[in-house]
Amino acid sequence: MDQEPNTAQHYIECDTESCRNFSEFYCNTCHQRICPQCKQRHLEQNKGHDIALYEKRKRKLPLEKCNIHPTEDIDVYCDDCQDPVCFLCFFFNHSDHDKSDLETIYNDILQQCRKEITEILKKDIPEAKNNVGSIEEKRENVKKEFAKLRVSMHERADELKMAVDSVLTDNNKKLDEIENSVLNDMVKQQKETEDYIEYLEKMIADYETRVSSITHTELMKFHLDIALATMNMPNKSKSKLPTFTLGTLNEQEIAKQFGEIELDLSERFKLSSVTKVSEKTIRRAGTSHLSFLPPNKFWVSESRGNINQYDTEGNILHKISTIVLDFQGNHTVTTEGELLYTDYSKNTVCRVTSDKSLNKLIQTGSWKPGAIYSSPINGHILVGMEGNYRETKITRYNRNGRKLQDLRLKVKGKTLYQGVNYITYYNLHQINYITENINGDICTSDSSSGIVVVVTRTGENRFTYFGQKPQYRIWPRGICTDVLGHILVCNGYQTFDENYSSVHLLDINGQFLSFLLTPRQCPSLPRALCIDDQHNLWVGGSKSSTVSVYKYLQETKQ
Repeated sequence: MDQEPNTAQHYIECDTESCRNFSEFYCNTCHQRICPQCKQRHLEQNKGHDIALYEKRKRKLPLEKCNIHPTEDIDVYCDDCQDPVCFLCFFFNHSDHDKSDLETIYNDILQQCRKEITEILKKDIPEAKNNVGSIEEKRENVKKEFAKLRVSMHERADELKMAVDSVLTDNNKKLDEIENSVLNDMVKQQKETEDYIEYLEKMIADYETRVSSITHTELMKFHLDIALATMNMPNKSKSKLPTFTLGTLNEQEIAKQFGEIELDLSERFKLSSVTKVSEKTIRRAGTSHLSFLPPNKFWVSESRGNINQYDTEGNILHKISTIVLDFQGNHTVTTEGELLYTDYSKNTVCRVTSDKSLNKLIQTGSWKPGAIYSSPINGHILVGMEGNYRETKITRYNRNGRKLQDLRLKVKGKTLYQGVNYITYYNLHQINYITENINGDICTSDSSSGIVVVVTRTGENRFTYFGQKPQYRIWPRGICTDVLGHILVCNGYQTFDENYSSVHLLDINGQFLSFLLTPRQCPSLPRALCIDDQHNLWVGGSKSSTVSVYKYLQETKQ
């Protein structure tokens, strides 16, 4: 059991008469300090006593008199009523109830309090402090967004000239009121969060000063206070901003384009047999990477070519001229429908907005950006990078391009991202493709080494997948995950065993489940994978001028 540090004395002496040795042990039954030499004799003289290491000792139950029977100590715990009582109270009022040792209950609750305080110090307070900083940053962003709205409204006012002057005045007044209200709410939220932090810190400070003499009644009340306090953290709510919309509003169409909130999609789907549902024609043979853009568009990296946007009829809608490394997941689509892609030659992550405007979102310094993924969970951007001497890392950014985290992954002193070819280790690693699973795991493929590496969101190694059978090398390229947490990875290795040109299906823990697509079903030398908004699998190959779409999940009846 976790105990308070004993700072009263440096050397803790044995309680055995005439013994002054260091007491390494403690008898929880008679609450006596015991040295190693006296331990065996104590057990022989006191059969059944509970002896523990001194640092894991139980605290002696503090004396507390019964209010009804002032001469009696409260030393019994009624399990049925969940109340501490004295012996007489139990005998007269609770005799048909179950009872427990109050000292054991007291120590169990004390241990729970220490764990919960540790959780508050490690998680709740840092999270609340982080929320304060986030609110301050958002206030500035809110002001910028309101400024953009005013520009849009003034442009519209110029078009409508004098007829809209009165409307413009009214709208500006309304916008001022909304802005003041939103900013005031954010100031209030910040103050509530800061007060919450102060309250938690004061509660812990009060506990620390009183813990050595706290009674079980006070302890139980304090335990309840902790539970209530941690349940009442101020919400980190998002401010709702107004919009300026031209024309007639069609609420159903807006709701359809915006999307819908769904909880626990895994309850709605299960694996089923694989069926090809369609094929999409592209301009030239060779697909390195795919990103689906709802509702009916997709982006394609063509082998050693540029990035093109297609509709489902095979028409090119937009072209991006850039240097595309062969067989790399160098683009991704955000939840806002924007394309992000990495420019390896300029150490840049670029953004293409829905209106096709292009801007530089991230400069990566001396690191060469490669594979990229935009998380639909939180909008974070994961970028696989290569530095000098073939070093590699994964960097996490927020949706605005602010750096959040560097993952320099280590396992037992060795860089995790080192090429592995069978049993041989090389300092040649590429993070060819990267994605995120529903549990926050980061999944990467490394075709040069023939491995799939999966780590936690903090960079700890979860597992490494070498292929379905040791004798068959996997050459992993495109990788994606689905609503059930499956990991799908294509193997484009050009051999003629049962493993080549296939899509492997793994569970969330890296266990091989099946060949989702066998060589007979799969495009030749598959390179690119993605999942669309209907949970279908899209597959493109390095020698094919079509992208194949497969249904493999079946929606269950609710």
